[in-house]
Amino acid sequence: MKIQLASTLPFTPVQLDSRHVEPRRSVAQLQTHSNGIDFVQPVYEFKHSDDEVVSYLVDPTEKVQIESQHSLSITAANDSCAKVESEMIWIEHNDSMTYKPYAFLVMSAITQLVSKWDGVVYRTPSGERLRESAFQATLQVVDACVCPQGRLWVMVNLTSENASGAVLQNRTAVRQLGWVPVAA
Repeated sequence: MKIQLASTLPFTPVQLDSRHVEPRRSVAQLQTHSNGIDFVQPVYEFKHSDDEVVSYLVDPTEKVQIESQHSLSITAANDSCAKVESEMIWIEHNDSMTYKPYAFLVMSAITQLVSKWDGVVYRTPSGERLRESAFQATLQVVDACVCPQGRLWVMVNLTSENASGAVLQNRTAVRQLGWVPVAA
């Protein structure tokens, strides 16, 4: 299997959330620890102040409690922060926070996908499978999204290959545009 990136668009995945009027792209994932509970939430922007304080623009309604390694639950945040437009708030970095850029998370997940590829492409994130599995394929990563439960998916344009690894040239070549889960 070969993986290609069509652009840098997957490095700022769309946050799929029915509460959004328009889809939002985020730059990072912020993990926090508060009162013995671990949380994760998307970061839409970050800034450095003159006094070297880093702040993150987040939506407090998107704070998700990490219950176990693969189980998340949506929890409203009660952080005391200054409000800005459209329910977004700025929060200052503290020692209980870990900032993970999506560029790093997406590249790491795509690298792991090479060894864990099961050949399955889905019509939508968490949706139905498209056609049969394709183990010998070229995946062109077109975009990325994160489901409300925190799972990272990449949109791929898949082209099947024959046993020799050459891309099929006839009109029966299998091309699928769909979604592949890459990380929880």
